[in-house]
Amino acid sequence: MAQGDYPALASELIPDVGAILVAACGVQPRHRVLDVGAGAGNAAIPAAMMGADVVASDLTPEMFDAGRRQAADRGVELEWMEGDAETLPFSDNVFDVVMSCVGVMFAPHHQACADELVRVCKPDGTIGLLSWTPKGSSGRCSRP
Repeated sequence: MAQGDYPALASELIPDVGAILVAACGVQPRHRVLDVGAGAGNAAIPAAMMGADVVASDLTPEMFDAGRRQAADRGVELEWMEGDAETLPFSDNVFDVVMSCVGVMFAPHHQACADELVRVCKPDGTIGLLSWTPKGSSGRCSRP
């Protein structure tokens, strides 16, 4: 279950990192893109704006409403699908780009997530993650 207002927090603290990740992954029109731990779509929406066919997947679909509003405001459509990063509900080798912008890093079992990202990505595809580092300011703030 979602706690707090992550879409507002993301739009205030990390508004541009989704677009940076999309550029780093080389997203192109007609690419099939999966954003894992997409939240309200801070990377999925910029990918859709590039003309990609995008699926935004997250374990907490409560955030999708904010993402749908933002996507509509920007004139793009994408698919929103509930899914666990450790057991993604997709076939093998179907996405050109699999990415996660400050999302999959919160999953408890990183190896299981990594295995899933590789499984759903095409063999010649791209996997891109944008995550906080333990020594960075966000990483230090999120320590127990």
